[in-house]
Amino acid sequence: MKRKYTILLADDDKVQTMMLSSQLRAKGYAVAAAYDATYTVMVAMKSPPDLIVLDIKMPGGTGKAALERLKSSSKTTQIPVIVLSGFTDRQTIQESLALGAFEYQTKPADVEKLDAAIRRALGLPPAEGANTPPAGTPPTDTPPVNASDEPPRDTWDS
Repeated sequence: MKRKYTILLADDDKVQTMMLSSQLRAKGYAVAAAYDATYTVMVAMKSPPDLIVLDIKMPGGTGKAALERLKSSSKTTQIPVIVLSGFTDRQTIQESLALGAFEYQTKPADVEKLDAAIRRALGLPPAEGANTPPAGTPPTDTPPVNASDEPPRDTWDS
């Protein structure tokens, strides 16, 4: 990465947020944190990040409401949002994608998969040393869900 991309990490779990922030910083990103939905939207409007990682269940409104506000504002509509949530039900996943999430991943966070999704969302090449299986190789586990019905190119990078 030539420049530091800024990620807004929005999650009410402060311990998880600190750990994930540290891991993303080690990968070369600048990370800001928000611990509730309203503050997430305010921060994104005031100082738009390059990407947002957003939890669904937060105080100050839901992550879905925050996503809807972010995608309806001209200031933030182009910011890719990756939803990272403990909710695994199909309805939550589909609603998040319909509201404009780039991708939906479930907790606990797999930092390598999250980094691969971040790179795809930002249009960056895969990380050096990323283990990319040959084309047509099935994933070893369930890939994250993205906005299209087709699997993302680098879903199973590790």
